[in-house]
Amino acid sequence: MLKCVTVLLVGMLPATNLPAATPDPYPNEIKELRFYARYLAPLHPLESDTKQVVQVLGSNQGLDLKDWRIGVFYSCTEGFPACTHSPRNDSLDTIEIRPKHRVSLRRIKFPATFSHTYGSVSEINVTCDIYADDFGLEYWVVSSNVQSHRKGDLLMIRYGPSRDAEGRIPPRIEPR
Repeated sequence: MLKCVTVLLVGMLPATNLPAATPDPYPNEIKELRFYARYLAPLHPLESDTKQVVQVLGSNQGLDLKDWRIGVFYSCTEGFPACTHSPRNDSLDTIEIRPKHRVSLRRIKFPATFSHTYGSVSEINVTCDIYADDFGLEYWVVSSNVQSHRKGDLLMIRYGPSRDAEGRIPPRIEPR
């Protein structure tokens, strides 16, 4: 009996070095636009930091792919000068993926797991339909034709914190 237990324990040792299988934090990614597993894993907004971003993307500023630009944004609770003028290891806030060429989502029907709201990007004067799920995934789709985009074009995909995680963010305290 003791031999069987020993063999089982020894047989289990290599398995302890394997990474634990973690569930996909963005299970509602559109099939044709799945980036998390291929480019972003294991990054998690509000959990990962600048050092981890560099390990995954090779830079703290994001990554250029052939047809896409992956941008990263960090949380910083200190004032603007402290956040921009010193070496830091801030918490990852959001990852944005933007197409370098037109990507139409006109034929995509977002599932009921996505809520629908509106937003805009003032720098380029574009209004968008925003489809967001509870896991922090957002698709920003251009609402009407403008000079640089057509209605239904994908403006960006945002990978942010889940709604549960957002609820656990401590309030920002402004210095007096």
